[in-house]
Amino acid sequence: MTNTTPAASTTGTDVPTVLINARRELDTMALRVPSAPMAVAATLRSLEALALRVVTTTPPLADSIEGEKQAEFRALVGRIEDRVGSKPRADLAYEHLLVLLRQTQELLRWLEQTHGIEPRRIQAASANRRRAAQHAAQPARESRSAPVLQTIGPSAPLTALGGPVTLRQLTAKPSSARVQDCLRRGKDHYRVDSELTERLLAVAPFLQDAVAINDAFAIRAVALLAGRLGITQFIDLGCGLPTSPTLYETAAAALPRGSRIAVAYVDRDPIVMAHAATLLTAPRPHRTAHVRADLAQPHSILTDPDLLGALDLSRPVAVLAHNILHELPDHLAYPAISALTGRLAPGSALSITHPTAALHPGPMNEVGDLYTESISPVALRGPREVGRFFDGWHLLAPGLAETAHWHGVPSPGCPSGASASFAAIALKP
Repeated sequence: MTNTTPAASTTGTDVPTVLINARRELDTMALRVPSAPMAVAATLRSLEALALRVVTTTPPLADSIEGEKQAEFRALVGRIEDRVGSKPRADLAYEHLLVLLRQTQELLRWLEQTHGIEPRRIQAASANRRRAAQHAAQPARESRSAPVLQTIGPSAPLTALGGPVTLRQLTAKPSSARVQDCLRRGKDHYRVDSELTERLLAVAPFLQDAVAINDAFAIRAVALLAGRLGITQFIDLGCGLPTSPTLYETAAAALPRGSRIAVAYVDRDPIVMAHAATLLTAPRPHRTAHVRADLAQPHSILTDPDLLGALDLSRPVAVLAHNILHELPDHLAYPAISALTGRLAPGSALSITHPTAALHPGPMNEVGDLYTESISPVALRGPREVGRFFDGWHLLAPGLAETAHWHGVPSPGCPSGASASFAAIALKP
């Protein structure tokens, strides 16, 4: 293993050796992610220690990188340090482990490339040693082949969402949250997500602007609901990967000092909820709930102990369904919103953004086909169909409109014609 590029050195540290040893440890952890809660906790402690050792090699490298790459590199290091310093809930420990594992792998690849280290050779050597050890320990006629990844995480919380999952299953195909991250030019996605994003942009080049417009509306909606209407409780359906500013930060900026804010972040994606548990937790005395649930099963959301512990449903609540309802067919989408909003107090609010094929029929229908082929079927509803979600509610001006045409919504640099969604906010009488 040779260092083919000049490596910035850290005092008293042989950086290539640190990275080679870290690669071996990380590959071992990735191959055998445990399932028992105590084993998850032990592996997480080991991974946190390993991640910090890798982080200690980064300062000289960060100083040598210029421009946007340096900002990306420092942001990745910062996310790892934040995750290591956080204390996840017991039922989210395995998702926390998965995200930290992926982040550390990404950082390690960056460092290996800089120091001229070829991880495949390390992996091959480790695999050869394992095979040799197994061969020596077993009778010649016996052959055992362990799965590349064992089932991970506590099975009980995942049963309602389709059963236990593995890291390979979670990342074998794109996810809508990670594709959104790609369209935002984020870093929390995998190759399968970026490949689908490239195909989407090939048929609909305006999608990145459309996502920026949708994000701008989400900020405007929360600021309006908090600042003008005084709502301090929010349920964020399909919250997705964290963006800045967060829902809590936007509400806090709009509300009077001293207001107590409560937010329930809801998503069915385990990786999304791991990010939410770490990065979307408001400081006390504000309250935060992280609810892993499927919007198609609204009862599981409304009866979640964390949500009920954070929110007072006898007071007004704002339900945010931004860029999520298209993932449900009619027979699930309309009953889900009806069930959720039916439990809310008068004065509550419903904010929706919904992608549509009505504004860009050709490209958006192709986008819908790609999503259906790669992730799951989608319903790109028209204005009348989106309006049905607000039946019996009082729409705020300007009513149901293109997302970019809402007051103060267009994101800087994004043409309003790039909007690909309808949006509206309504109040419960």
